[in-house]
Amino acid sequence: MPTPPPTDATPRSSGAMLARLSVMMLLQYWPLGLWFVTVKTFIAANTEQEGEALFSAGFIGYSGMAAAFGSLVAPTLMGWIADRFFSAEKLVALLNLAAALALTGMYHAGSQTTFFLCLILYFQAFCPSVSLTNTIAFSKLSDRDREFPVVRLYGTVAWIAAGVFVGVICRWWFGENIEPTRTPMTIAIGSHLAMALYSLTLPRTEPQRVPVPGKGSGWALLRDPVLAMFLLVSLLAATGSQAYDLNNVYLNQRGYEGAAATLTLGQLTEVACLAAMPWLHRRWRLKTLFLVGVLCWSFRYLLLAMSSVGEPTGLSAAMIYSAILVHGPAYVFVYLAGQMYVDRLTDPANRGVAQGFHALATVGLGHVIGSGMTGWSQATFLTPAGVSPPPYDWTPYWMIPVATTLGTAILFAFAFSGGPKPGASDTDPADDSAA
Repeated sequence: MPTPPPTDATPRSSGAMLARLSVMMLLQYWPLGLWFVTVKTFIAANTEQEGEALFSAGFIGYSGMAAAFGSLVAPTLMGWIADRFFSAEKLVALLNLAAALALTGMYHAGSQTTFFLCLILYFQAFCPSVSLTNTIAFSKLSDRDREFPVVRLYGTVAWIAAGVFVGVICRWWFGENIEPTRTPMTIAIGSHLAMALYSLTLPRTEPQRVPVPGKGSGWALLRDPVLAMFLLVSLLAATGSQAYDLNNVYLNQRGYEGAAATLTLGQLTEVACLAAMPWLHRRWRLKTLFLVGVLCWSFRYLLLAMSSVGEPTGLSAAMIYSAILVHGPAYVFVYLAGQMYVDRLTDPANRGVAQGFHALATVGLGHVIGSGMTGWSQATFLTPAGVSPPPYDWTPYWMIPVATTLGTAILFAFAFSGGPKPGASDTDPADDSAA
């Protein structure tokens, strides 16, 4: 178990605590990694006249809204409950049990409506469980800025392992590609049940009940202009990420075998960025890292757009692999750095609801808007209704998020001057200012 070096000012957490929290992250992200990457391929294989003909054109993009809907209310509400009334680890257990039940409904769904309703219910359970595992980790770690990225790294390891398991091991075991089937959902159901049981063994995270005097609570937190501005920019940054959900479909169409396993290469760079985050945080402002992350989204979509021109070549393959490898800084510097920044701006009594607000802004409202854009783009450029065979015009599809993420980066650079200085303490608000 790698342990970050202690600082002079802050003692490090025990190895046992780091191990328990790391296993928590492993079990939290493993089930989603099993089925979420491949579900778009399952939908595509059963759209219009294909397969079981369960889904309509455009549903791939619109189905992404289910995850976003799950982050609109549930994370903030569950965070508030954990802050005031109920221990976080018990809520995580209940939410993982609910996720297993919803996924069972998706497996047995015989229509698009039933599938979509179960998908929404799934993310109503899963999204707040992510915020609450972050809350548990932040509350138990002694040196949050340096130890949280190390603990969170194991969630990414689980995502990588799940992709390899589905794309390589299961392909060998079953003798066929299971990505267009319901099999990944079956495995994920059992995995959620395992996480529910493990959650009950986690150290108790007591509700704080009373906020620190002079600090806002609940919606009053948004009166802080720095927090409000950062959440707004995070929302805009998150809208572009939804277009990447169709990369599994794109790779399958370009003839890449084991697309799910290929996409896990991006998680390898995510692991590297997570491991380097304590070092990076001591040397650069979070503002700089966040801006680099948003620009990485623009760069990866530009690479995918250029790779889609003409027939597959060695150069286009290099562009595709480069776009996959950019995932590390794109994800870590936008999402994880955002979680760390929000934790810095709030007191322990409001930690759960603050993480819920960040989830609301990013994987909630940001992904709702992004999913709507993706659904429109899919129905316009990839699988327009009444067109057979569908054209799958990928170049304009990828160029739309290039424009949106680049615009967000420019807006952030001009509108936001905050971000802790390298090595700044948790209680140094002087540098956390927005223009």
